[in-house]
Amino acid sequence: MERKHSLSLCMIVKNEADCLARCIESLQSIPDEMIIVDTGSTDNTVEVAKKYGAIIKTYEWNNNFAQARNYALSFASKEWILVLDADEYLRPEDYNLFVSLLNAEGIDSYYIKTLNFTEPNNPASCMINLNHRLFKNHKGFYYVGAIHEQLISDEKVISKTTDLGFYHTGYLKEVVKSKNKPKRNSQILQSILDEDPNNSFHQFNLANEMFQLEKYEEAIELYNQAYEHTTVGQGYLPKLIVFRINALVANHQEKKALLAANEGIRLYPTFTHLMFVKGTIEEKLGLITKAITSYETCLTMGRPDAQLEFSKASETLWPHLKLATLYDYYGDSEKAIFHYNKYLELNPSHYQILYAVASCLRRMGLNEEQMSQQLSKYLPATTLNNKILLIDLLIKQGLFAQAQVYLNQIDLSETNSQILYLRGKNQFYLSNDEQCCEWFNKYVQYDSFEAVAPYFYLLYLLTNNEQYSPRQLQYPKYYGNLKSYLDEKGEYTLSQDEISIIFRLIEECLIIHQENLSSDLASLLEVHLDKALTLKLAQLYCKYHHNKWAKTVIENYILNGGGLDDDMINILSCIRVNEVTE
Repeated sequence: MERKHSLSLCMIVKNEADCLARCIESLQSIPDEMIIVDTGSTDNTVEVAKKYGAIIKTYEWNNNFAQARNYALSFASKEWILVLDADEYLRPEDYNLFVSLLNAEGIDSYYIKTLNFTEPNNPASCMINLNHRLFKNHKGFYYVGAIHEQLISDEKVISKTTDLGFYHTGYLKEVVKSKNKPKRNSQILQSILDEDPNNSFHQFNLANEMFQLEKYEEAIELYNQAYEHTTVGQGYLPKLIVFRINALVANHQEKKALLAANEGIRLYPTFTHLMFVKGTIEEKLGLITKAITSYETCLTMGRPDAQLEFSKASETLWPHLKLATLYDYYGDSEKAIFHYNKYLELNPSHYQILYAVASCLRRMGLNEEQMSQQLSKYLPATTLNNKILLIDLLIKQGLFAQAQVYLNQIDLSETNSQILYLRGKNQFYLSNDEQCCEWFNKYVQYDSFEAVAPYFYLLYLLTNNEQYSPRQLQYPKYYGNLKSYLDEKGEYTLSQDEISIIFRLIEECLIIHQENLSSDLASLLEVHLDKALTLKLAQLYCKYHHNKWAKTVIENYILNGGGLDDDMINILSCIRVNEVTE
């Protein structure tokens, strides 16, 4: 698309050598000039800027962002100005949209979307802010405010909200920590509040910095002060409501958080993200039917007005995933599958979800061939990676014969360590011990013995064959005493590593239907069964449909003085659901 009007890019920077090039290159030469004001870099930021032909200006930092921004604007000579930070970059698919905005007539400025990553390289995690960043030169625009500066004009101007998006990495935890921004920002904000103590906007901003510093009590107090004096007409109120709720949840005040969410929804009944937050709090409080209703409401609400956009994922992606996992947990496999499928349509690269999908299909009563057909629809066996994942899915569902069909389609000379591991594992489950060992011995030529040690150790326990014993194989040291514990039934204290491997061995025994050995291994845990381990063992039994065992574990824990709390009640509910659906 041809551009009709010229553009100046204006930035203030300090020690941004790691990200400046990404920012500039994302714009694909749209700017006709770049004004980069350096406020004291000690890395090679200036050299990077010069490489791209930027006009470099220096500015002595005085803890005032507006003054630094205005200094940069004073050098802009083109028709339009774009203001960015170095840790922002244009969303690739928005190039043509950007050009069309510059070409439009009758508009003086635009609010763009800053897409703040909360997880590295995951666009679905982005939280959305509207920022006034794209505007015409010579229309009286300038910045005010030492921090969280605002763009204003003394002239009558026409502004418009747009979908133009710029990704922002500056709020990622590792970035915040490395640059120590909360400490710097909080000092500036506190000095402002010392002079203007009732400034609700900066109470809100300081609360955000306290939250980043994990000073939740101080954050809540500041959020409360800001909330008390902020009106619906002030654009930051929706963010204030959500961030205040987040602080309450972080401070384990979920009931107050739920009250705040309900109050916020009364103020903004179309605020989809707030409805999603409400659902997560209800779920946390065990109000499952209410949580389901909230998540389903998110799907009907969809995308709100621009002022209430917070996260695209909370409109569809996250509610589908939440509903899928809740329906899955409580045994409604058909509804779970529906929402898993909707989630995968939106996020097809999240292959790990297919393990949950496979479990649901299994519970729906599909036979082995039907299971294989359904899973292969998600993962057409057209690539080696797809075949590996499909085989693993089949194995995890106990469909060993079907897994072997796909393994047989892979060339026997293939030395991919994952394939060698899956070949050995599947032969173990098919009770072909010699072939199992043959493949695992090939595997350890490419990877560590530790990954296959549980299978060799189970062969040792099941056969008493010395060739599999710790005296013959290089097991990790925590395997050393397990057999003597089983044989001697004496007193012992288990290490965390030993407890972990016992759980792993129990699970493998349940898969191959070695219930007696599974029970013997579980008996080793009896003196160590605190609440966390009791729940873990009960959940493991539920996973492999040993509901009576799961119930017995919890009942014994309670009889021995353990408390019956929400976690215990939830697992007992799950057991009841499993008993009905199986």
